[in-house]
Amino acid sequence: MLLTAVALVAVNLRPLLSSLPTVASNIVDTTGWSAATIGILTTIPVLCMGLFALAVPALAMRFGRKYLVIFALISLSASALLRAIEGVPGLLFVSAFLAGVGIAFAGGLIPGIIREQLPHSIGRATSIWTTALAGGAALGGAFTVPLANWLGSWSLALAFWATPAIIALVVWAVIERRSDPHDRPGTIVRIRELPWRNKIAWALALNMTFNSIIYYSSIAWIAPSYEARGWTQENAGWLFGLFTTAQVLAAFILAGMAVQMKHRRTLFVTAIGLTSLALFAIAWLPDFAPWLTLLLFGFFLSGGFAMTLGLLSEYSRDYAGAARLTAMAFFITYTVAAAGPLIAGALLDFFDSWPLVFTVLGVAALLQLLTVLPLRRNVYVD
Repeated sequence: MLLTAVALVAVNLRPLLSSLPTVASNIVDTTGWSAATIGILTTIPVLCMGLFALAVPALAMRFGRKYLVIFALISLSASALLRAIEGVPGLLFVSAFLAGVGIAFAGGLIPGIIREQLPHSIGRATSIWTTALAGGAALGGAFTVPLANWLGSWSLALAFWATPAIIALVVWAVIERRSDPHDRPGTIVRIRELPWRNKIAWALALNMTFNSIIYYSSIAWIAPSYEARGWTQENAGWLFGLFTTAQVLAAFILAGMAVQMKHRRTLFVTAIGLTSLALFAIAWLPDFAPWLTLLLFGFFLSGGFAMTLGLLSEYSRDYAGAARLTAMAFFITYTVAAAGPLIAGALLDFFDSWPLVFTVLGVAALLQLLTVLPLRRNVYVD
C-alpha cells in the first residue's frame, strides 16, 4: 500500500514540467514572449524545488508528513488548473511557483520515508519511485500536444494534468485516513546540521546538479529545438515523449543494477559518457537517427539520476540522516540547476544557435565525471 501511494504521488511530480515545453510555440504565439522568458517557466519550479528543500524537514516536524503530502498534491492540482486561464498569461508564472512548491514538498519526503519504513527494500522502492517519476514525465511530454489538438486549446491541455494529481490526492487521503494525522519524523533535522563539510555529500550533490542542469534544460528545449529544425509540433512532441519514455525503463533497470553491481562507478561513467555523446549528436546531427539518439539520451540521463537518487537512502544510517542528506542534495541540485533552462534560452536569444545550446550541455555532462570517484560502497554520510 505504501509503494502504491508513493508511486501515485511520484507520477505527478513531472507532468507539469514536461507538458509545457511541448506547446511552447503556442505560448509564444499567444504572448509574444522571448525564449529566455519561456525558459523562466521551467526555471521557477526548479528553483522552488531547491529553496523549499531546506524547509521540508522543519515543515514535516510541524505539520506531519501525511498533511504535507496532501498539501503538495493540492498545490500541484491548483498549479495545473490555473493553466486553463489562457486569457491571463501571467498566471503561468504563478502556476510554475505552485508546481515547484508541490514537487519540493512531496519529493523531499520520499527518500526518508523509504529509509524509515522500507529499510530492507531500498533498491526496489527507489526503482518504483523513480519509474513512476519518469512515467509521469513521459505522459506529460507525449500526450499534451494530442490533447491540445483534441480540445482545441493548449491551455486546457495543460490543465488536464490536474486530473492525476486529484486522483493521487484522493487515494493518498483514503490510504492514510487511519494513520497518525501528525506523522512527524522521530528526529528534528536542522539546517545547520546538514552535512555541509562531508566530501561524499558534496560529490553526491554535484553529481545530481550536473545531471539536473542537463535534464531540466532538455525538458525545456528538446521539443522546441526539433520543431525549429523542421519537425512538426506533434512529431517533435512524440520525440520528446520518446526521450521521457526511455527514462521509465532506465529508472527501473539501472537503479536495480546499481544496487547489485560490484563496480558501480563503471556504470556511472558509462551512463555519463553516452549521455554526453547523445547531446553532441542532438547538437550537430539532429536528423541522424533522432529516435535512437533520444532513446539513448533519455535512458542514460535518467538512469544516472535514478542511481544517484538511491544513494540518498543507501548512504544514510537512519531517517534523520536521509532527511539531512536529501535536504542538502536537493537544495544544491535544484537551486543551481534552475539556471539551466534560463541560460539556454538566453544563449538561444543571443546566438540563435541550437548546436551551441546542446554542446554546452554536452560539456556539462562530461564535467559530471569529476563527481563519480567518491561514490563508493559501504560508506555513510554522518
